[in-house]
Amino acid sequence: MIILPNTITSQIRFIKSILAKLYFPVSIKKALGLALFWLTVVATNVLADNQHAGKIEEIIISATRTEKLISEVANTVSVIDAEQIQREIANNIDDLVRYEPGVSVAGGGRFGLSSFSIRGVGGDRVLTLVDSTPTADEFSFGPFLSSRRDFVDIDALKSVEIVRGPGSSVYGSNAIGGVVNFITKDPIDYLGDKTFSGSAKVGYSSVDQSINTTVLGAFGNQTWSAMVVGTLREGSETETFFSDDSTGAGRRSQNPQDSENNNVYAKLIYKPSDFQSLSVVAERFAGDSETDVLSAVNTFSRGVLTNSEIGVDERSRERFSLDYRLSTNAALFDSISLLAYVQSSDAQQNTLAERLSQGAVQDRIRVSFYQQENAGLRAQMIKGFELGSVSHELIYGVDYDQSDSVTLRTGNTVDRASGVQLPEFTNFPTRDFPNSKYTSVGAFIQDDISLLDGRLHLIPALRYDNFELEPTVDAIYLSGNTGSPTPEGFDESELSAKIGVVYELSDSWSVFAQYAEGFRAPPLDAVNTGFTNFVGGYTTLPNPELRPERGESVEIGLRRYTDAGNLEFTVYQNTYEDFIESLSVRGFNPITGLLEFQARNLDEAEISGFELKAQYNLGQVFNSLNGFNIRAAYAYSDGDNKETDTPLNSIDPQQLVVGLAYAPASEKWSIEAVVVASDRKSISDIDASSLQASGAAAINPFETPGFATLDLIGHYEINDKAKINWGVFNLTDKQHFKWSEEFVQDPVATNFDRLTEPGRNYSVTVKVNF
Repeated sequence: MIILPNTITSQIRFIKSILAKLYFPVSIKKALGLALFWLTVVATNVLADNQHAGKIEEIIISATRTEKLISEVANTVSVIDAEQIQREIANNIDDLVRYEPGVSVAGGGRFGLSSFSIRGVGGDRVLTLVDSTPTADEFSFGPFLSSRRDFVDIDALKSVEIVRGPGSSVYGSNAIGGVVNFITKDPIDYLGDKTFSGSAKVGYSSVDQSINTTVLGAFGNQTWSAMVVGTLREGSETETFFSDDSTGAGRRSQNPQDSENNNVYAKLIYKPSDFQSLSVVAERFAGDSETDVLSAVNTFSRGVLTNSEIGVDERSRERFSLDYRLSTNAALFDSISLLAYVQSSDAQQNTLAERLSQGAVQDRIRVSFYQQENAGLRAQMIKGFELGSVSHELIYGVDYDQSDSVTLRTGNTVDRASGVQLPEFTNFPTRDFPNSKYTSVGAFIQDDISLLDGRLHLIPALRYDNFELEPTVDAIYLSGNTGSPTPEGFDESELSAKIGVVYELSDSWSVFAQYAEGFRAPPLDAVNTGFTNFVGGYTTLPNPELRPERGESVEIGLRRYTDAGNLEFTVYQNTYEDFIESLSVRGFNPITGLLEFQARNLDEAEISGFELKAQYNLGQVFNSLNGFNIRAAYAYSDGDNKETDTPLNSIDPQQLVVGLAYAPASEKWSIEAVVVASDRKSISDIDASSLQASGAAAINPFETPGFATLDLIGHYEINDKAKINWGVFNLTDKQHFKWSEEFVQDPVATNFDRLTEPGRNYSVTVKVNF
């Protein structure tokens, strides 16, 4: 039996002695010791007077699939609400996490933003949800197709919850790195006791010369309510630090682009009583862009000169869902929720080029299409009960998801003078993988066991998933992939577990710990990819023997929530097995004369690190600082591929965010200065093997420099109906790079300038409520 000390100082010492017995890199142990020493000082001195202060916390649902205070969950969760989105003038998912160290968004340029990376794990390894509905998978193939996940309109959101670390015991596949849940707004968020409410917002951002307009209307009563949100965004390419009109690989500016995105979101809620409700959601997002790919102009490939290249791209997402909720006192549940959804996402990317070959002008077109249709049903029950002095909150349910994925690639090349169609190196039309149906069925159970008068919570969870892949081979796939093996399906299952512990040291302090497992089913394009380029001398092979990726995470942390603010420190260690490397070199096949690529499982990877975040109202601590608020966040990660003993390039450098805000008592205006500092990415932390040709000497890659930028953000209330939010970003006009772009570059490369982040830029929005 463990006897816990009865004072905060001794409790922290006790926690430190336990953590010291665990394995973590030396750098993390040192930081942990310093942080715990600092927390001890804070606990026993500056904040001692607030020992029994009330908590100011947000309610979250994504960590446990039920409403909980942040202090009641056993892992790290970030919440970005609508007020913060508006205050920080977030126009896209990259802006959304600009002040969230340890979380980043890659991408940009022609194909736009990609997905989230959490603690060095990204892509489809992070489950992205919109109102608990999964977004489509990412898919990329070659230079002309990259279907990404930026299908979400920021202005339709009530909040975003970011769960760090594996979440498969609750959500199943694709949650091996974490969960990002976009939660949309409800009519009641605007109506209150009124029967109608509306707003109009207009914004401008200099970073991409974009203008966005959002109109919202909500109406109804306690029984029936509805809302409609419409957003239109028109803009250009995102700036780099430089501006020029040059062409070719050495171009310093981003390629010119015109884009338009529009989103219409409608929600209808029927609530006949306080005990049940039915929500109906219909949403359509559509975007199109035209990009003048000047960086490809005047470049040579296999003796062919590119005179011009234009990208014309379209993407859309349509969703319809029904969400029924009932609260009752049944024998098996106190509440039940049923969610049914259908969703269709597609991307079509067209590339039109003028080329010069042996003095003849050619017109070349490439058309790439990717579509995924999702349908699913989620049933979840909650039952509370007591056994003696022990309270339980049991959550259990079943999830069913089905996705149907289709890809198509075609094109032609025509001699302009004669109009004759020239032979292609690829058999068009073709598919990069056969039309495929992925089906998963999962059953889960989780218990929140409350002990010691609610001071100690044990949270075990277990989930079983079965997933099945069924490819469909048609004439297009066969004709476009001559000689490729016959595609195969698979039927596998996975068991995921977690155990979490939360212990309240006092009314404001708590300690938490969690062991969690995650997994990711093999992606269909890795299992059954098929492509051969005889001129290039290479082929990609399917691999139906791929094993699911697996992850294990240990996370330990300390929290404090008071009227003055909050503080959280977390240390973690994640171990991953069977990570799938999509295009691993298999070797040269002397029979076919082709270099073969095939997806394969890697043995083991490990990521460890720590995070610290705090936010305090300084006026609650020092009377002379009324109106001042401070926030700080820090993240450090270290990752290694244990099979090759090389660093993981997905790990972002350590980053620090510090903000100081002032709002007078009138609260008519506010201003905040935010410093974002990032360490350099040193050679010792970069795996540069991708730059090394076979048999050639190793290349020392380009080290992305460290940087510190300064932002100023604020607001002014014109009256009780109208508000202006403004921001000046990178105020000091600092030239810098973000490592999240997977910046493995040869130091003599010519495209560095085009990869820089924007210089000084500003954004402003005006919102009117009526």
